[in-house]
Amino acid sequence: KIWPAGIASAGHFFSLNDSRFRGVKMDFLTEFPEMGRQDLRDFKKFVDASFKDFSRTYGDALETFFEPLLWFLVWLEKLLVNAWWPVVILVLACLAWLGSRSWKLVAGTILSFIVIGYFGMWEDTMATLAIISVATMLCISLGIPLGIWMAKSNRAQSTITPVLDVMQTIPSFVYLIPVVMLLGIGKVPGLIAVC
Repeated sequence: KIWPAGIASAGHFFSLNDSRFRGVKMDFLTEFPEMGRQDLRDFKKFVDASFKDFSRTYGDALETFFEPLLWFLVWLEKLLVNAWWPVVILVLACLAWLGSRSWKLVAGTILSFIVIGYFGMWEDTMATLAIISVATMLCISLGIPLGIWMAKSNRAQSTITPVLDVMQTIPSFVYLIPVVMLLGIGKVPGLIAVC
């Protein structure tokens, strides 16, 4: 019986309607502090100027770094678009067989690609297939060595795991924003967003 009465008296003691608190400005408890409009505008200008300076300074180096990846992506896309469609479907059917060992899946793959071609979406599908294939190869070529390194080094694992945990919760298109700001709109930013 003593404890609930103590809570009630403490609630009365700290009541904001109490005469001891009248005239005291208590807005900081009810309104969240926020940045002023001018400060926010200055911050946005600073971020924009930083990205512009970075892309002007390192833009050519970034494009040179991604040039082999773009070359391979364009080459694979041209190969898939210009190859005979029955050969492409046969190769995809073989890959489906190797991956599943199911004739139903192979038949579904063949039928799906025939329908795609019949509806006139063959070139777009081959471009998408090229991006997905290169992204998969890139992720495997980076992921397997990183995974082996993390398995052998506790320091690497304790450094990389929190980064991966944060990246896992962020949608992939959020990564696209800084990449587009640095590299512009094109195949490489799309490839990075897919990875």
